[in-house]
Amino acid sequence: MSPSFLEIPDLPMEMIMNNLDFFAIQSVRKTCWDLRNFIDDKKPGMGIELISIIQRDTTVNLTIFDTIPENLTITNINYEKHENACKICVTYNGHKNKIVQNLNFLDAVFHDIKVALNSQKSTIKKVFVDGDTFFEKIEESMKSQKPFATESIEIRGRCLEHVRQIMRCADPKYLKSIEYSKAAIKIYETVNLESSKNIQNLSHFITASIQLENLDVETLRAIKENFLQFHEYDKDLVVHNIIENLFIDAFGAASESLGEIWKIWYFNVPDNKEKVLKVKNAFMFFEFKFVKKCDVPEGCVILD
Repeated sequence: MSPSFLEIPDLPMEMIMNNLDFFAIQSVRKTCWDLRNFIDDKKPGMGIELISIIQRDTTVNLTIFDTIPENLTITNINYEKHENACKICVTYNGHKNKIVQNLNFLDAVFHDIKVALNSQKSTIKKVFVDGDTFFEKIEESMKSQKPFATESIEIRGRCLEHVRQIMRCADPKYLKSIEYSKAAIKIYETVNLESSKNIQNLSHFITASIQLENLDVETLRAIKENFLQFHEYDKDLVVHNIIENLFIDAFGAASESLGEIWKIWYFNVPDNKEKVLKVKNAFMFFEFKFVKKCDVPEGCVILD
């Protein structure tokens, strides 16, 4: 008598399932509780490279790119509000359509997103989100979900609050880059993001480039004070859209240095006698960085 598939030992079972892509594993998972528990415990075969979520009004497109040995597979799921139901169209080796009554289309999206995240053993390369009302439900829908591991997040939304909402759901120790395209904010090379609640705190990033509207004197002073609090001195911050006269109003006139074409300000660093904060007006932007105090040209004033 041939052995049952369920009697296969764990190791060869996992080796078999490592050759299945995301959609195939989810199909197997639905067959019985034994296989569901095995898949939830071992998380076999899951090598998700990219999760893309794009919302347009009452339609959401979820695309999952995952890798199995020597192959990249794409699962495309479209969710559409259909009166009091949700119409779901799956593109995977053909097309499959179904209508689920009394199901909110966003609830269906979040259910499948959580299934994908909980199935993942390795770190996702990138999560891309473009939506509107999607963000309104993300905290409520993901509050019981453990933070997901991704190296990169790209967001297209209306406000920075959307960035904060996504970051609260991500595990900061894996995050290397964040891009919020509609606000021209890019942050690269995460060092150690201990708190993801405030995207304005840039202290854990090696390099940051920010573009802000309606800058005023108090905002400039706050940026400078936050930068002075850094305890690692390899940081580099670029701030766009600063009017030079506004900077002068905030900190006074720049230091004059022989042979220097840019206007530069120097500031003392609290509790550090070897470093100063150098702020350079490089025409299109202001650059904040720490330099050695001994490198400050003679005659330049170091401000508090």
